[in-house]
Amino acid sequence: MPKIKLQDLFQATLWTNDILNEAPELKNILNSPLIITSPDLQSVVNAANAGSRFEMPYIDEPDYTEPEAMDDSDDEITTNKLAWANMFAVLGLYSKAYKYSHLAALLARDSDPARVIRDVIGNYWGRDLQRRMINILVGISKKAGTDLTLDAGDNGINASVIIDGASLLGDHQDKFEEMFVHSKIYADLKKQNLIEVIQPSEEGAKPIEMYGNYKVTVNDLMPVEEDKDGNKHYTTIIAQRGIFAFAQKKLGGDMPLIELHRNPLTGKGSGDTTVISRQGFVLHPVGWSWKKSGMSPTLADLAKETNWEKKFQTKQQRFVKIVTK
Repeated sequence: MPKIKLQDLFQATLWTNDILNEAPELKNILNSPLIITSPDLQSVVNAANAGSRFEMPYIDEPDYTEPEAMDDSDDEITTNKLAWANMFAVLGLYSKAYKYSHLAALLARDSDPARVIRDVIGNYWGRDLQRRMINILVGISKKAGTDLTLDAGDNGINASVIIDGASLLGDHQDKFEEMFVHSKIYADLKKQNLIEVIQPSEEGAKPIEMYGNYKVTVNDLMPVEEDKDGNKHYTTIIAQRGIFAFAQKKLGGDMPLIELHRNPLTGKGSGDTTVISRQGFVLHPVGWSWKKSGMSPTLADLAKETNWEKKFQTKQQRFVKIVTK
């Protein structure tokens, strides 16, 4: 059997977003009901430069007013204007590199080396997107303040608190599908037998954990704040479908999606090979505008409330924040 060479696997023209998007963790993120995309957004992203803010137009629909009763007078009907407004999103370009030694052992044990590389790299980007989702939700929830936050004070998490939090969106609360929790909150819910585990029919798929109709994502990046008495307060976020607009930028030419770099000087001449993976994408919360200028936003940038501006009214928002002990 001929020896598998990295350069045979890493032909830039063959590695596309479609290939990487099949990696399990990245596939789960991109197929999530939290994500929406469109050909128009994809076109704008492909034309944008790294760090550039670009417009995402929407119709600023007026508040409800009672319809006018028709009569036989000469009075004209009052018109309500549907105005176009804009929220701004930002394109980020990012990279991640792996030394060949990191992949060598995996490649040696697997009959499909291309799949191994796809999953290692693709799953990394899936975990990265999950962290970006959480940090965005942290940032915009801080900006939204009490309109979208239920502070339960000294109460711990329980079904009653979650119901009260969801009710902040009134008759729109039935659209919630996802819950992001810290591991401590997750443990509290399990102790109350409020978490249901569902095993997907797909072979090898990870179990799905649910709270009612909400899919539960556990991540210790969820904020934990300590009060003056040393008590910890945990943030939980419940989100609706379509809260994020997402599009990937097509990379190529001088900046391929994936690339090998050989340095023959290291190891006193034995050299090493580095695998470089790049991603360009927009992940943007619907109903919000990105304010900061400059290059691709970091995770810290996304979690900073001053970088966001609220565009949709409170009831049109697609998340609520719950703070508990």
